[in-house]
Amino acid sequence: MKQNFCGLTVRDLSKKIEVLEISPLDLVEDCLDRIKKLNCIFNTFITISDDNEIYENARKAERDIKLGRYKGPLHGIPFSVKDNFFVKHLKCTAGSKILSSYIPSYDAFIVRKLKKSGAILIGKNNLNEFAAGITGINPFYGNMRNPWNKLRIAGGSSGGSAAAVSSGMIPLSVGTDTGGSVRVPSALCGVVGLKPTFGLVSRHGVIPLSPSLDHVGFISKSAWDIAALLEVTAGQDPLDETTVQRRHLAYTKIIEKPIVDSISIGIPSNYFMNYLDRDIESCFYNFLERIKPIVSKIQYINLNNTEHFFETWRTIRLAEASAMHLDMWNTRLEDYSKEVRKQLKEGKRISAYDYLNSKRIIGQMRADFSRGFASGYFDIIAVPTTITSAPLFTQLVKIRVDNKVIRTREALLRNTVLFNSIGLPAISIPIGLTSSKMPVGAQLISREFEETKLLSVAYSYELENGDTSNLKMPFQSPQC
Repeated sequence: MKQNFCGLTVRDLSKKIEVLEISPLDLVEDCLDRIKKLNCIFNTFITISDDNEIYENARKAERDIKLGRYKGPLHGIPFSVKDNFFVKHLKCTAGSKILSSYIPSYDAFIVRKLKKSGAILIGKNNLNEFAAGITGINPFYGNMRNPWNKLRIAGGSSGGSAAAVSSGMIPLSVGTDTGGSVRVPSALCGVVGLKPTFGLVSRHGVIPLSPSLDHVGFISKSAWDIAALLEVTAGQDPLDETTVQRRHLAYTKIIEKPIVDSISIGIPSNYFMNYLDRDIESCFYNFLERIKPIVSKIQYINLNNTEHFFETWRTIRLAEASAMHLDMWNTRLEDYSKEVRKQLKEGKRISAYDYLNSKRIIGQMRADFSRGFASGYFDIIAVPTTITSAPLFTQLVKIRVDNKVIRTREALLRNTVLFNSIGLPAISIPIGLTSSKMPVGAQLISREFEETKLLSVAYSYELENGDTSNLKMPFQSPQC
């Protein structure tokens, strides 16, 4: 009888692969089979790697493990990357018409690292055009659909990655996050998504959108899985000058130690808790009750400069994206979608003064948060990842939240963009379902380079409350 692995986390799979209870060959075959059956529904992949290469890598992983050359928890594990990462000899479209036939000559840093760890690349995920969106809408490669309800969006721009993990097509995926593009679709699709500290993970070989805001991020079904990814990818890269030298950490070992009872949680009393959908609010306060026994204390805090959170991010994001696309703007303007063309036009109108002033204010906000964490009053901030659950495809422009009509883009990005501006690590974890059976996420934020605290709290919460593989979808796929 054919094995079904869709409900297993990387931690589950790796333990069985190490002792040869699961064959990497069977695992990749299961992934490919699910992709063939489900991708036509959810539209999560743009390109699948060559079958022969996939199976040869799986056979090599199995041989090495049999010979005692086990490399670690990612050995033999299938993965995917968002289609703005370079993979040698594999098409890299960035979800655009302009790059529809572009084939890189080398692997992105993170792809190279994951291959070296023994992970097996299955393919490249769908995204918003040039990662310039939050809804998962793509006019060239089709829209990404939410595995919990195909009438609702998966979110973006890493919507293909989140939907692929959520539906069990792949155990883990790598995306990018410029304003929430990993955390938002993770929350909407009921999976775990981490945006590490700016500079912790190299972006070499990734098509940029806004260089001072872009982060590489990870999506999987468990915080432990994310720790395993960070363990092999974090560190300085000479080809990415923004990366910093940090001591290598065994993240998976660290988060298994019971350190969370000394961690205090701060809940902002302003901004992040405004305009919440009632179901989101209910899920979040239930989450706080469930996490109370795990951490040291939970207390409310006040934040400064909240009126600048969104507008400063928007100014930087639009101005930098416009500059990055200047050459193609001059030669391929009509090949952009209407939405991206509009964004680039808005970016060109931003003055140097407004750009530099936004940078100045962001510096003040970063200093405010540094002082807050340094005070010892809290170790982690917790907020809802989004103020609404996944909108319907009929709600792409505006959505009603808490009896207020809000632009959908701003509603989805409201609680995430700040942490791209100031570069702090943030993780979204699933905390429950709305009355319409759609996932809700909580976002945890720490001071820079303290991902171990985020992952420890998230992992402890999973152990106490069940990881995301235990959230039962109303949709039942052919393999589940």
